[in-house]
Amino acid sequence: MPKVFANGINIHYLQTGTGDDVVLLHGLGGNLAIWFLRLIDLLRNEFRFTACDLRGHGKSDMTPAGYTTDNMAEDLRGLLDALGMEKVHLVGHSWGSLIALEAAARL
Repeated sequence: MPKVFANGINIHYLQTGTGDDVVLLHGLGGNLAIWFLRLIDLLRNEFRFTACDLRGHGKSDMTPAGYTTDNMAEDLRGLLDALGMEKVHLVGHSWGSLIALEAAARL
C-alpha cells in the first residue's frame, strides 16, 4: 500500500504499466479501484498509470477541511513531485476532471 506525504497528508497511490505517464483521478465518493475494472488492463502495455485516492477517499488521509479543487490540485502537485513525475497526461472522471483542469492550469 504505497503512500507519499504531500501537501500535509498521506496520499495512497498505485502504479502499473510501461510507457508515457498517465495520472488517473477518480470522481467524488470513489477511489482508485475504479480504474482497475477495465481501463488499466487494456492499456498497461502502452502507458504507465498512476492512480491515486483523493483526499478523504480510499486509503488517503481524511482531513477536516481542504475538499476543494484548489486543495486537491495542490495534493496532486505534491504527489507528482514526490514521485519525480514531470510530464504527465491527466485523466479525470467527474470531480477528478475538475481537479485535472485546475492542476493543468497550474503546471
